[in-house]
Amino acid sequence: MHYDTILKNGTFITMNAHGDRAQWAGIKDGKIAAVGTGQPTARDAEKTIDLAGAVVLPGLMDAHVHLTPTGHFLDGVSLLDAKRIGEALHLLKERRAKTPAGEWVFGVGFMSQNMEEGRFPNRLELDEVSKEHPIMVSAQTLHGVALNSAALALVKVPDVAGVGRFDDGTLDGTLLSDDAAFPCMSGIMASLPEARMRALIERCCVYAAEKGVTTMSGLVGQFVDEDKDVDLVLKHSASFPVNINVFYQTWELEKVKRLNLPRIGGCLTLDGAGFEYTMALGEPYPQRPERRGFLIHTDEEIYTLISAAHRENIQCALHALGDRAIDQLLYVFLQVIGEQGRKDLRHRIEHFSLPTDKHMDLAVDLGLVLSMQPAFSGLWGQPDGGYYELLLGRERADRMECFDEIVKRGGIVCGGSDSPVSLIDPLYGLACCINNPDPRRNVSVTEAIKIFTRNTAYAMHLEAEKGSIEVGKDADLTVIDRNPYDLADSPEIYDMKVLMTMKGGTITYE
Repeated sequence: MHYDTILKNGTFITMNAHGDRAQWAGIKDGKIAAVGTGQPTARDAEKTIDLAGAVVLPGLMDAHVHLTPTGHFLDGVSLLDAKRIGEALHLLKERRAKTPAGEWVFGVGFMSQNMEEGRFPNRLELDEVSKEHPIMVSAQTLHGVALNSAALALVKVPDVAGVGRFDDGTLDGTLLSDDAAFPCMSGIMASLPEARMRALIERCCVYAAEKGVTTMSGLVGQFVDEDKDVDLVLKHSASFPVNINVFYQTWELEKVKRLNLPRIGGCLTLDGAGFEYTMALGEPYPQRPERRGFLIHTDEEIYTLISAAHRENIQCALHALGDRAIDQLLYVFLQVIGEQGRKDLRHRIEHFSLPTDKHMDLAVDLGLVLSMQPAFSGLWGQPDGGYYELLLGRERADRMECFDEIVKRGGIVCGGSDSPVSLIDPLYGLACCINNPDPRRNVSVTEAIKIFTRNTAYAMHLEAEKGSIEVGKDADLTVIDRNPYDLADSPEIYDMKVLMTMKGGTITYE
């Protein structure tokens, strides 16, 4: 056979049903045309790539990426390392000095838990940075923002919980609930010129390819007013270096049907986020005993959407982090499936961060896909200290992101980043499943790779095309510098690097 490309002298971890390894693969017309051991006998290829012993995985996937916010994060001023409000303001002033008056200054990755003051900067503090530039500081979780006076003048702040005020009743610029932050953030993002919005999405995709990603669930609609990014992504998706499965974040099923999309949601939030104390818990937060988060929607609202979508054979994906929100969503799925019967729709729970044993068993019984973010526990789930313990206490911190327990029960976990909450990096996520700071979360190397390949392909209804290196499947491949099976017990597993990314036989990163 004449191949377009032959890759040889590699270690191919095929992830097929038999767990086979290979040493070479032939690609033709964007598909895997041959997989074998030894040296390829065919010499008639347009191009031959000698991998020199590198490891080849099925193209890595990310099951949960906020496209426009990730590009926005990569374009903004990172405040992740700031420890005091003053440090954050200094970083913003540096960007302001390079920004023409009237243009936006965006601070990203802010975590109040990192701050000595334990809070967001207020409007007056941000006005010290500039009164001529609108400024928005967004939380690392995206579930909160802070605005200066110039920014507040450009948005309509809703009269809801989470809107901060000074003692005299005037707005202090902090919007720390979903109902407050999301509308303002989406209005700001929608005000950007289309060319800049497309550039942000392109930047997200280029970054993903650099991290070895070939396919991702691209979440659009929620963080851009009037859903301007939805049409943009659908129109230009073929030009991006990563395959994008569009997840339209809307509660209006007719919008999804008009676009002939087979799925709805992504991060349709049923509760908030832990660091803003809005993740819905059964018991209060230890440091905020007056708070246990919010359920944002009624059971009836959730039932109305899922029941209608299930009837129309449309997959649903909704965000539920805390045990109260997980409980609410699971019982709606149980009711809908009980009334209408099982279908192979692979409804998803996004995050599923703090489930009980009963929740895990019920999710498995219902055939739900659990779209989780292993990087979260790597960043925040240390067995002693760490943010999870600070937020929830030790007992609940130990129940967060319990991958091993879910896998043992037969659950299907697909891996994502929730980028920009944690930036796209499936190798880091994979390492967090194998050599987690808390060993109770560890799964086998094979299961970890499945989480970012086969399981994620299954979650997107793409298992016939992607997720393993087999003849007839898409030539989506990720080449890395070392074998995760050799590093399972070593911290060096966190040092794995991407050498090359290939989408449909075309190199998108090298």
